[in-house]
Amino acid sequence: HMKKRFGKVLLGVVGVVGLLVAGVLGRFYGMFPKIRAAQAMSAPTSPEALARGAYLVNHVAACLGCHSEVQSTVPGEPVVPGTEGAGRVFNDPSFPGALRSTNITPDPETGIGNWSDGEIVRAIREGVSKNGRPLVSMMPYQVYGKNLSDEDALAIVAYLRTLKPIRKASLPAKAEFPVSMFMREMPAPVVTPIPPAPAPTDKKARGEWLLQMASCHDCHDTVNDRHETVGKPFGGGFAFYAGSKGVVRAPNISSDPATGIGAYSEADLRRALEDGIGKSGRKLYVMPWSYYKGLTAEDKDALVSALKAAPPIVNMVPANTAQ
Repeated sequence: HMKKRFGKVLLGVVGVVGLLVAGVLGRFYGMFPKIRAAQAMSAPTSPEALARGAYLVNHVAACLGCHSEVQSTVPGEPVVPGTEGAGRVFNDPSFPGALRSTNITPDPETGIGNWSDGEIVRAIREGVSKNGRPLVSMMPYQVYGKNLSDEDALAIVAYLRTLKPIRKASLPAKAEFPVSMFMREMPAPVVTPIPPAPAPTDKKARGEWLLQMASCHDCHDTVNDRHETVGKPFGGGFAFYAGSKGVVRAPNISSDPATGIGAYSEADLRRALEDGIGKSGRKLYVMPWSYYKGLTAEDKDALVSALKAAPPIVNMVPANTAQ
């Protein structure tokens, strides 16, 4: 009798656990990702729009730095010629899965040549592919969903359509369970209009916008082993893998004078952005300064000013040894 009662209890527990698991899976795979139909949008083709798109892609957001093969052992990670926009495989042993970026050239079979303008904008800002697949959160669509206006998003689309089409099939990024499940909860439709980028004359607002659009937080915020932020914006410490150069840790770029950049002059910071050289004289690896060096003088000043104004975070990051 005791065995029968225990068996019934065990079956009951298993049943409850099964229902809970089914409920969780149903929530994430039934309710998410939140998707809306792509909007009917049309990218302009004016020289001004193309120039704006080129500036955003090549210098502000550095899109090709993630969507092209790069020379990871060269400071600034320049693009491997002939791979511009064709996708990239990332070497990141800490990521639970395969971290890859897709082909964003206008090739109709392997790129975005058969995507509508609205579908491309939706992917950039809302985090879902043409077929509704959620994008890996390394793609900073949540940042763009708050900071990239319709006009700027369409300028990016216009410029991407001018890239040389490259026929290169690229598998989407794939995260292991349960990360793959939680990734489904992140995409969200943009339901309120996004204001235009602040004018260069509004130095403070422009600098804050650039910090967001350049994804500075993505690399320099302190995270735990699960890649979750721990309340130390710009505190640094994240480990990147730079091929034969080994591990490169993102430095603390908060305004703390001892462990961050508080003791850096504006000239020191500008040299890092323009020449890829830190205050110590070391070359900067992984940091995509080769893209940011193309920012206008006004935008560099705004970005530097915003960095200097960032709250100080005490976090000592080991010095990198890559030469």
